[in-house]
Amino acid sequence: MLDMLAGASGERLLGDAYLADFEEHFWKVGPSGFWKLERLQEFLEPLDDSWVASSQGDWRTSFALLEQRRESLSRHYDKIRAHGFETWRIRVVEPPLTDYMRWELRLLLLRDELGGYTRVIDSGRVEQFEAHGVLPELITLGDDVMYELLYDDNGLQQGGIRYSQRELIVRCREFIQRLYGEGEDIRGYFTREGLLAESEQH
Repeated sequence: MLDMLAGASGERLLGDAYLADFEEHFWKVGPSGFWKLERLQEFLEPLDDSWVASSQGDWRTSFALLEQRRESLSRHYDKIRAHGFETWRIRVVEPPLTDYMRWELRLLLLRDELGGYTRVIDSGRVEQFEAHGVLPELITLGDDVMYELLYDDNGLQQGGIRYSQRELIVRCREFIQRLYGEGEDIRGYFTREGLLAESEQH
């Protein structure tokens, strides 16, 4: 996987420049869709009230705040479908789960219920691709845009590197699709790991 990106030229976009660029291209995705590979297990989301609550150990409030997003997320995915595309993501999970992952997986379950299709895959299944480092966090938007997401040492997103070489984008998307095909439905994962019951207890 990392070999695909070695030597590829991309534009480094940080902060607002990345956000504006992403927004510009997101709604032009087309039938190839949005595909995302998520690998890292710890992030900071200081602007997210639900994450802040979870980071303070207040899981009941955290999950309640996530549930309050149901209506707005439903409208978001309705808008995506109206623009003629879908979103898919594969989430690598590494036991034991970090608190961040327990929070994010609950958000991803909600997204999946509303149309943001998500599967999970155990980190042991991707070790064969990580001889030279962990897999990058990637987003492909259609056939023409891909971002390699950038984070600081604390897990705070800084921006991304945008690639526009179609052959590279298609190859990376096919890799993400391969992992997605090997992944487990997120609701089945929750059931198997007892996370739904855990959510209800909080």
